[in-house]
Amino acid sequence: MTIDSPLNTLLTEAISSMQILLDLLQKEQSHLIANELDPLLVLTTEKQASAINAEQAGQALSLFFSAQGIDPQHDANTWITEQHPNALSQWQTLLEITRQASAFNSSNGKLIETRQQLINGFMQQILDASHSRPLYAPDGKLTSLPQGQRRDLA
Repeated sequence: MTIDSPLNTLLTEAISSMQILLDLLQKEQSHLIANELDPLLVLTTEKQASAINAEQAGQALSLFFSAQGIDPQHDANTWITEQHPNALSQWQTLLEITRQASAFNSSNGKLIETRQQLINGFMQQILDASHSRPLYAPDGKLTSLPQGQRRDLA
């Protein structure tokens, strides 16, 4: 009985799903850097579906390891090296793609947080400036005159 074939299949599926997620995270970063907000909305839906697929593939792999009596967090590398060395390359590929996806996800989160802070700061500056010298008259017309004076009555 060989368990190599199911392992290779599970690794291939996990690699594929993580690679799709990584590609989406890289696209997300490009859109964030370019301040392209519209594509981000569509990408968010795709990213969520891809993350679910990657999680399911990871769970299937974890179940396989558990059935072998292996703790995937601590023992998988040693077990694969000793029992299925031909799958070691796939395992290392999966670990690397997962590491990259995690790094992009973290970086993207920081970009989003920084962008939000900048927008909030900018909006506060506008609000503060409008309190000291209103940009709009009570009727909604643009004004740069001291409060109470109107251009249309000059």
